[in-house]
Formats: sequence, C-alpha cells, structure tokens
Amino acid sequence: MALTSREHQVPGYRAERILDSVLRFRKSWSRYHRPDDVNHLLKLFPELSLGRGLTLDYLLMGGSETGWIWPYVRQAQKGLKAELPPELAAIPRDQLATQRGDPAMKPLVASTLYRFIDYERTAMGLFEYAFFINELWATKSASKDPEWLELQPLFTRWQFDAVLRKAGRALVRVARPESYDPLVFLAPVGGGEVRFLVYHERGWKRIAYLHCRVEQDGSVERSEGELIANFN
Repeated sequence: MALTSREHQVPGYRAERILDSVLRFRKSWSRYHRPDDVNHLLKLFPELSLGRGLTLDYLLMGGSETGWIWPYVRQAQKGLKAELPPELAAIPRDQLATQRGDPAMKPLVASTLYRFIDYERTAMGLFEYAFFINELWATKSASKDPEWLELQPLFTRWQFDAVLRKAGRALVRVARPESYDPLVFLAPVGGGEVRFLVYHERGWKRIAYLHCRVEQDGSVERSEGELIANFN
C-alpha cells in the first residue's frame, strides 16, 4: 500500500511498546480502583493529556458478570464527593445503559469526554488517540467490546511473522504489505484516519487492516479494510 502525500507512518516499534504496556494493564484491571484504573491507562499514552485540574472517571454499568463503563471527564476534587457532569447527571442510569453506541448520544459523549482529551496533532498523536479511545471504552468492559479486545494488533514484521508461523499449514493466502507500521492520515480540519494490521483469531481467522476514523468531535469509528492473509 503506497503512501499518499498526506499519509504518515508511525514507527512500529513505538506502537508495539504502547501495545505491550496496554496488554500488561489489561491483566491488572482488577487491582485498580475507580478512577485510578482509567487514569493509569491514560498515562500509557505519552502524546495524550487532560487539561489542568481534570481527571478521568466513569459510571459502572451492568452487573458483575456483564459490567462495562461509561467514561467521562470531571474536575479533580480531593476530599470532596465527585460530581457527574450535569449533562450525564440529567439522564437516568437505566436509560443511559441502553444507549451506548447510539448515534444520538455522540454530542453528549463529545461534550463530557472527547473535547477534554488533548493530543499532539502529529501522526503519533492521532494514532495514540485512536488507540486510547478504543481501549478506554473496553476497560473492564469485555462483555461490551469483544470486537476490540479479541483483535491482535500487528505493528512490526516480527509480530506478523509470528502469526504466520503459528498458522502453519492453515495459511491459505497472504499478501505481504510494503510496511508493517501503522499508517495515519491527518485531515486538514482535524481528526483523520489511523490504519494498522490486526489478526482476527476467532471465527474466520484472518489478518486485515483495521481503519479507525477520528471525527472532528473526537469520536472514533472502526471498520475493517483490505484483507492481507486468510487462514483455514
């Protein structure tokens, strides 16, 4: 896949380091209490930050077996009861629980979460932002986001070849990419698109590009792109 004049590459080794730290964090979710867990996750992405005096928090939705989180940003208040943003507080919890992923909720999420997360307007910054937003919504939310948690990102040739070796004779078709680094398109008006290779280990096993489109409001939409390798 040839780069266009507006596309940039993120060094695969840098992306792999972030992935390694995120995978370690996933294994230790249970050791963190709210909201230390999501704020620790944010620190794993050096290009991201919150405004001064702000902190990440979330509402815990669902039961113990099917729980998931609704993240937001609030003022950091030591020794005081944490207050929900008024926009979220105005919506009954049971009503909110049925509306995750509803397009009508995008303005609410943008105003209580995305607009507060700052990232460098560089290829690395946009990559980290897209990766973080996907991971944030998946934190402690395996029942709600298996489409993300079951993917295995491939940022280097070493990772790519490891999957091929594991597949062995099951490999049906492979078209090696020109580069294994994540690709980033920076839109002139903000946002853009991040593309990187992922291995789908369950169901129809395959390696394909994952497209993460970052909208101007900060939301991130995922879609599958070009198929690179197909397995039995």
